[in-house]
Amino acid sequence: MSTANLVMILAFAAFVLLGLAMLALLDIRKQRPAYRVKERLHSSLHNAADPSRRKVLAQLQRAQADARRRLRREKMGTVGYYLNRLETFSGRLGLRLVIAAGAGTLLGLLLGLSSGLLPNHAAFVIVGLLTIPPGAMWFTYRKLEARFRERFLGQLPEAVDMIVRASQAGIPTVQSIRTVGERFDAPLGPEFRRMGDSLLLGNDMEEVLDDAVVRIEMPDFSFLSVCLLLQRETGGSLAETLENLSNIIRSRRDLRLKTRALTAEGRMSGALLAVLPFCIIGILLAINPGYIGVMFHEPTGQKMLWIAGIMLFLGIAMIRKIARLEV
Repeated sequence: MSTANLVMILAFAAFVLLGLAMLALLDIRKQRPAYRVKERLHSSLHNAADPSRRKVLAQLQRAQADARRRLRREKMGTVGYYLNRLETFSGRLGLRLVIAAGAGTLLGLLLGLSSGLLPNHAAFVIVGLLTIPPGAMWFTYRKLEARFRERFLGQLPEAVDMIVRASQAGIPTVQSIRTVGERFDAPLGPEFRRMGDSLLLGNDMEEVLDDAVVRIEMPDFSFLSVCLLLQRETGGSLAETLENLSNIIRSRRDLRLKTRALTAEGRMSGALLAVLPFCIIGILLAINPGYIGVMFHEPTGQKMLWIAGIMLFLGIAMIRKIARLEV
C-alpha cells in the first residue's frame, strides 16, 4: 500500500470519527431539559391553531428568555445589578444612552485638550479622564432613574385600582397582575408583565415580588408587595387593603407635587444663575471679542475660568440639594 493511499484512509477515518463525535454531542445537547422544553415550546407554538393558545405559548417563551437573561446578569455581581436597573428604567435604549454620554464627554475632553481650551497638565488630564466621563454616565443614569420614578408613580394608583376591581370580581391576584401588565404602557406595564411572566413559569409569588422590589426600589411599590404577600399568608379583604394603599399613594404623590411647587422658585433661581454667566460671555464675545478673549488664550485667564466653573458647579449642586425635598 502506497503512502498516499494510507494517508487517504487515515483522513477518511478521521472525518468519520469527527462526524460521529459531532452527532454524539448534538444528541447529548438534545437530551438536556432546557433544550427539550425549548423545542417543545417551538413545536407547540407552530402547531397551535387557537390564537389564545399561541399567545400563552409566546408569553412562556418570552418569560423563559427573560429569566435566562436575569440569571446571567445576577452572575455578573454589581455590574449585573446596575444593568438590570438600567434595563428597568428605559429598556435596551438606556445602556446606549449611558455609553453615548460617556463617549461624548470623552470626545469633548479630547477635543478641548487638542485645541488648547483645556490645560494640558498631566494631573488635570489624568483626573479629568478618570472622573468626568464616568460622572457624565452616572448623571445620565440618575436622570433616567428620576424620569422612570416619576412616570411609574404616576401610573401606580390606577394599577392598584385595577387590581382592586379584579379582586372584587373574584379574579386571582396572578391574573390581575398579568392584566395590569397588558393594559398599561411603559414604564409600569412592562414591569408588571415581567412579574406575570415569572408567575406563569411557576415561580413563587414571594420570590417574584422580592425580585421586583429590588429591581424597582420604590417605597410605594414595596407597600404594594407587602400587602399582596400579607394577604396571601393571613387572608382578609385584599380589596379594602389595596384601596387604603391607593389613597396613601395618591396622597404621597400630591405631597410630592406640592413640594415641587413650593421649591419651584429656588430651582428657577438656580437655573437662571447657572445660565447667566454663559449668556454674559456670549454677549461679550459678540460685542468685544478681544476683551473676553484673554480669558481663553492666557494661562491665568484659563485658570480663572476653571475656578469659576468649579464654584458655579458647587453652587448649583448646593441649590439643588436645598430645594429638593424627599417625600
